[in-house]
Amino acid sequence: MGSYPPPPYPPPPGPPYGGDWKYQRRVLKEQARAQRDIARAQRDAYRYQARSLRRSSILGPLLLITIGILFLLVQTGRIGAHSLWDWYGRFWPLLLVGAGVVMLLEWAYDQYMQSDSTQPRYRRRLGGGVFTLLLILGITGIVFSSVRNGNGHNYVLNGLNLNQDNIDEFLGDKHESDQTLSQSFPANSGFTVDNPRGDISISGTSDDNQIHVSVHKEVYTRSDSDADGKAQRLNPSLSSSGGNTLNLSIPAIDGTRADLTITIPATVPTIITANHGDVHVSALKAPLQVTANHGNIELSAITGPVITHVNNSDSDLSAHSVSGPLTIQGRGHDTTLSDLSGPVNMSGDFFGTTHFERIRGPIKFHTSRTDLQFARLDGEIDISHADISASEAVGPLTLTAGNRNVTLDRVAGDVTVTNRNGSVDLTSAPPLGNVTVENRNGSVNLTLPEQSNFGYQLDATNGNIESDFSQIKSDDDDDKKNVISGTIGKGGPLLHISTSQGDISVKKGSVMPLPPMPPMPKITSMPPDARQAMEEAKQEAREAAREGKEAAAEGKREGKEAADEARREAKEAADEANRAAKDAKQQKDPNE
Repeated sequence: MGSYPPPPYPPPPGPPYGGDWKYQRRVLKEQARAQRDIARAQRDAYRYQARSLRRSSILGPLLLITIGILFLLVQTGRIGAHSLWDWYGRFWPLLLVGAGVVMLLEWAYDQYMQSDSTQPRYRRRLGGGVFTLLLILGITGIVFSSVRNGNGHNYVLNGLNLNQDNIDEFLGDKHESDQTLSQSFPANSGFTVDNPRGDISISGTSDDNQIHVSVHKEVYTRSDSDADGKAQRLNPSLSSSGGNTLNLSIPAIDGTRADLTITIPATVPTIITANHGDVHVSALKAPLQVTANHGNIELSAITGPVITHVNNSDSDLSAHSVSGPLTIQGRGHDTTLSDLSGPVNMSGDFFGTTHFERIRGPIKFHTSRTDLQFARLDGEIDISHADISASEAVGPLTLTAGNRNVTLDRVAGDVTVTNRNGSVDLTSAPPLGNVTVENRNGSVNLTLPEQSNFGYQLDATNGNIESDFSQIKSDDDDDKKNVISGTIGKGGPLLHISTSQGDISVKKGSVMPLPPMPPMPKITSMPPDARQAMEEAKQEAREAAREGKEAAAEGKREGKEAADEARREAKEAADEANRAAKDAKQQKDPNE
């Protein structure tokens, strides 16, 4: 198509814009194009104005500043990396709460500022980068929470602290029933029990050489028939393996739970595995091994060696009156040990408070943050995230800790302490042993018996040295960085104390020696309240069994009576039918 010359101006006379229709169409197109250009310019101007009225949220800078401060504290040793991740794994939802609070405050501020109609109305935007950072931090919190809970293959469920029991209770009604089981225990046999979901309580109080098992069943479902079916399948199974081990197992059925109360002979070696449930063991005189994946462990009155595995950071462990060696491994929360006469070896990660009390054997406590060893404990020790305190312990005592305040009261024998970012307070009881304290960013306060004889070497970098012993005088020479050494009295044990960014104080005190080792309290087979509870449980089990037999007999009796009644009614119906047939025949043939 050839080019058409531009329209003349002014347009030629005739109908609008002349009589040429091609000319008219071209003019209309130019007008439409001009209107589109005007509309696009107005839209761009509106977008530019709206963009100028947007304000970025302060949430992004606050997150970056907070993360930077935390990493700086970790790098400088003010906070332990393990403690930071453990805390974050537990409290990560606070991140979302804080982000919501910041955004709410920004919204309230904008509403207040826009109450004046003369001011422009601003809009807040979060930004894709900040949203992505929040998403990454949330996923990281779920993962670390799952690691704290331990052994879960589903990070989301474990991180959100959900478990099958909670889901079952939410989806179904609870149906309860009880069952008992007894049989003779094979001679010279061990015992193993495996319960996928439910508590396990075992005591060595069986005096008839039998095993007695009481099962309390809980089934969560909306259907009564389904509950009955699952309860029938949730039966304990006793079997022998190789003739030297009796095995008790419970089937794993979704939506069910079985709590076991078991009595066995006291001299039976026992192995316990509980997946979801607590474990209680008492009154055993044989080796014991316990594994609790998601539950607490409670031990009392055990005279054989004990090995425990705790595999959940929210689980607690307590052991009382154990005379054999005790080994604790894994991860857990609070730990309480008291009145133990054998050696204790505890290793893993324990995130709560650890309490030791009256332990006659040597102790080894090792975690990623703490390493503690000593020969005997007449008093008590408490270990938490912020503090370590011990009283009336016998060395050699070795402690390596970080970011803690350490208090050791009346410790006899050799003492070695390594710490940072915390104070160290030590009171040595006679006989005085070698004392070595290396501290960083913290003070050291040492109290010694009044008539002590010892050698000393004190090093306080950027700190002062104070002493109640007149022979110990601080050196103010900056070149020596306040380092002094010497001998008190006839000499003897060496005190080597060093610290940076802190003071050293050596004081005299009236410190009494530790009393002789007290006799070990007699291990009772079971505390009176526990024995009474066990007897009540056994009595309830016997009553339940008796009621079950009575119910079965009653059901059999009622079934027989119902069958007799049905036969009687059937016979009467047959007789009535025969009479009706006979009457009908007589009416039909009256001569007969």
